[in-house]
Amino acid sequence: MSGHDPLGLARQLPDRYRIQETSSGRVIQCTDAPNLKVSVNRDLSISASAARKAAPGTIFLDGVARCEPFMDHEKQIYNLDHHEGCVRSFTLAACEQALVLSMKGLDLREREWNILANEPDLDTVLAIWILLNHRRIQNREFTNRQRLLTLVRLEGTIDALGLELKELSGLPPELSAAMQRLIDHLRREEIRLKKDGLWDDIGFLDYTADLLHRIDRMIYRPSDFSDFQEVKELARADINGKRIVIAVEADMGIYEIEPLLKNIYGDRLGWVILKRGQNTYTLRQMDIFMPVTLERVYDRLNFIDGAVRYRDQQNQWGGSVEIGGSPRESGTRLTPAEIVNACRDAVQDTGFIRQMVRFLGTAGLVALITAVALAGRYVWPPTDWPAGLQRGHIMAEPVFGMHLGFLLATMVALLSVAFRRPWQFGLAWPVGKVWWAFLPLAALGGLVGNSIPLPLTPEIKPLWGLLLLGLLLVPLTFELLFRSLVHGLLAQSARIGRPKSRLFLSWPLVGAALLFAGYPLWQNPSGVSLANLLAHPLTYLQPVLGAFVLGLVLGVVRERSQSIIPPIIFHIIAAGTALAAANFAF
Repeated sequence: MSGHDPLGLARQLPDRYRIQETSSGRVIQCTDAPNLKVSVNRDLSISASAARKAAPGTIFLDGVARCEPFMDHEKQIYNLDHHEGCVRSFTLAACEQALVLSMKGLDLREREWNILANEPDLDTVLAIWILLNHRRIQNREFTNRQRLLTLVRLEGTIDALGLELKELSGLPPELSAAMQRLIDHLRREEIRLKKDGLWDDIGFLDYTADLLHRIDRMIYRPSDFSDFQEVKELARADINGKRIVIAVEADMGIYEIEPLLKNIYGDRLGWVILKRGQNTYTLRQMDIFMPVTLERVYDRLNFIDGAVRYRDQQNQWGGSVEIGGSPRESGTRLTPAEIVNACRDAVQDTGFIRQMVRFLGTAGLVALITAVALAGRYVWPPTDWPAGLQRGHIMAEPVFGMHLGFLLATMVALLSVAFRRPWQFGLAWPVGKVWWAFLPLAALGGLVGNSIPLPLTPEIKPLWGLLLLGLLLVPLTFELLFRSLVHGLLAQSARIGRPKSRLFLSWPLVGAALLFAGYPLWQNPSGVSLANLLAHPLTYLQPVLGAFVLGLVLGVVRERSQSIIPPIIFHIIAAGTALAAANFAF
C-alpha cells in the first residue's frame, strides 16, 4: 500500500481521538491514553510563576507558559517551548522536545495529565500526537519509527530556524523532499484558513482532533491496529496515591481486557469496573496487594446503591474477593463515577482526618439544631397560646418549647438529606430479632445515666403531659437526631454493622454516642459554679457516662435492626426505667 499511497491518505484506521465534555471544559482524549486530556484554548497564557506552581501532571506546550522550557520531575510539571527565556536558534522545537521525552522513556501512565496548548499549529499538534502515542512510540517493534523521527526532525528544524535552514535537519535530499510533502499536506488547511482570515474563527479542538487523525494515517499502517479494541474510560478515582480504580466500557470480557488495560494504565491499576450493559457491571481486582479486598467494596456499594435491598441482603453487589458484579435481578442505580468513588471510600474510610472533618461538620449541624431549640425555649409563650393554659402546665413550660424546637429542627434537617437514601438514616421497618438481646443493657444505661435530663418537678401538671414529654417526645427527638441524622451522616464515608455481621463499634455509632453524651454534659452543669463541679465531679459525670453507654447500646440496636424504630422503643424503655427508679427512690 505504501507504494501507491505515500501520504497514507487512503488508509482506514480507527478514529482514536474523541472530544469529551469534562467538569473543566471540552478536552481531547485518545483511546490509547485516556488518562491524558488535551485542552486547546486560544486565550490560554500563564505567567512563569503560575506555571511553576501548576498542579502536578501538567504539560505546557509552545507558548502557553511565558517562560523558558523546563522539566520539574519531582512535581511532574513540564514546559515544552522555545519562545521565551531561551535562544530560539539553539533550542529544539516543541515537537522535538516531546519526542526526546518519549524516547527517553517518560512514562505517562502513572497519573492523570493535562496537556495545555493555545494554538494548533503543526509543531504543537505533533507534540500532542507524540505525547498521546508515547506508549506505541516506545515500543521497539513500532514499524514506522523512522518515518516519525524524520518527520519530526524536519518540522522541528523548520519551526525553529525557518525553511531556509531546513538542510540543517541533516536529512538526505530525497528523504527531505518526501517529508516536506507530508508537512505540506498536514499544513494545507492551516495555510488556507490563515490566508482567508478564518484561523481565529475555527474550533481549535475539532481542528486538532482531525489533524491528529491525519497524522495517524501517515505514521501507522492498518496492521498496527489488527488487534485494536476500543476502551472507553467512564470514570476513575485515585485510591491511596499509589493505585487507581477505573470504570471502562468495551466489547470484551473482563479477562480479555486485562492485558490491554495493563498496557494502558501500567502498574497503578488496582480495581477495574467493566460496564457490560445499561445497569450491569463486573468488578475485578487487578492488584493482589490492595489494602482491602472486594468484600469491603461490596459492603460499601450495597450501602449506597438504591437498587439493593440492603436490609434483607437480597439483590446485592457480591462475588469473591477477586471478581464480582452488580445486583443480578435489577442491576445498579449507581453511575460509574459513584461506583469508583465507593471503591475509593472503601479504602479511605479509616482515614482519621477525613472522619474528623465529617464529624466536626456534623457536630456543627447538631449545634445549630440546639441553637434553634434554645430559641424555642426562650420565645415559648406560656400564657399567650394555647389559650387557657395556666403556669405549671407542661405545655406552658419552656422545656416543652425547647424540645419541640429540637424535634422540628431535626425533622427539617433529616428530610433534607434522607429523601434519596432513607435506609441510610434508618427510616425503614426493622429486620431481624437479635437486637432484642440488648434491651437489658439499654435499661441499665437509663438507670446509670438518668435518661431524662430535664428539670421536671412533681409540681408540673398534668401527669400525662409529664409522661408524654419525658417518655415520648424526648426519646423520639433524640433518636431522630443522634441515631438517625448524625449516624446517617457519619455513615456516608464509614462502615457500619449489619444484622448478620460480626459485632463491632463502628465510627458512626461511636460518634453519635459522643454527641449524645454531650447533651447532659451541656445541660446538667448549667449554672453550677466551678468549685462545686470540682468538689462533686461524679455527680455531673455520671449522667454523661451513662448517656454515652446508652448511646453505644442504642447505636448497636440501630445497626443490627437497620431501623430507627427499635432505638426509639429502647430509649422509651430506658427513660421509663429511670423515671420509675427516681420515683421509687423519692
